[in-house]
Amino acid sequence: MPRKTLRNISLLALSTLPDLTLAGQPTASDYLGSKPLLLEIRYCECRATTPNGAPGDVLPEFLDESRVLRVGAVTTEHSNFVASRALSMGYEISPVEKPSGSFQLTYASEYTTRDGNLAGQGTLVLEAGQWVSLFESHHQTKAGAKHAGVAIRLVDQSSSQ
Repeated sequence: MPRKTLRNISLLALSTLPDLTLAGQPTASDYLGSKPLLLEIRYCECRATTPNGAPGDVLPEFLDESRVLRVGAVTTEHSNFVASRALSMGYEISPVEKPSGSFQLTYASEYTTRDGNLAGQGTLVLEAGQWVSLFESHHQTKAGAKHAGVAIRLVDQSSSQ
């Protein structure tokens, strides 16, 4: 009897060996499946970036003044939609191979301000924690300059960002 039990344990251990030897580098798909990602969307009737700044250089004032939508359980299995009173956005997120840990975001969004509507659509690649300005508006009125902007990032909830 003990010999049969030892054989069963050996067979069980050997059956898991191919899984262990075939394990490779984690992919973005693995990252999405194992890490709790949150999509953070910020929007404001204020300037999001400096006039000639990079899309990822979101101003601290924008982060302080903006409203926020947070969407948990980011998935690549289907299209997603999120809306508030002022902002609506349909989007898909899918992993990309390079750079590692990056994701492709395809989106269509509309932001309603006191002065009208802004809309944007496109496809971009983002890394967890990186801010990206989706679209901005700037126009002059008799009262002065008017600004509006929308920025987005993926947040790894397992770390504090």
